[in-house]
Amino acid sequence: MSSSFLRYLVFGIVEHPRKAPRRQARVYRGPLRDWQFRAWVRSLPCAACQCTRFVEAAHTGSDGGMKQKSTDRSCIPLCAVCHRVGPRSLHQIGRTEFESVNGLTFEALVIRLNADYDARFGSAQA
Repeated sequence: MSSSFLRYLVFGIVEHPRKAPRRQARVYRGPLRDWQFRAWVRSLPCAACQCTRFVEAAHTGSDGGMKQKSTDRSCIPLCAVCHRVGPRSLHQIGRTEFESVNGLTFEALVIRLNADYDARFGSAQA
């Protein structure tokens, strides 16, 4: 028998268990993460070659700070070949040359993708 049960039997005292102090919610500092937006971007065809296989959400923004990825809302759909693997991929030749070779403007594409996503699913972030 526990001591609190004995106190109840002998003295009629009911002890309420002490609650642990509430921990404050962790404040996330860093770029916005939105897994639903990334999943939607991966469902689209590649922005460079229109391929629908092995599409990845490629981060294109420069708002991540030092050694941080940019926000997930700056992702565009690129297949693995155009994003990382191919000889003329974004990671191999750099952003400016990739944009000029493929006739893309990342800023305009990101704005259009965000507008399409918000129109379809509503904005989770205000």
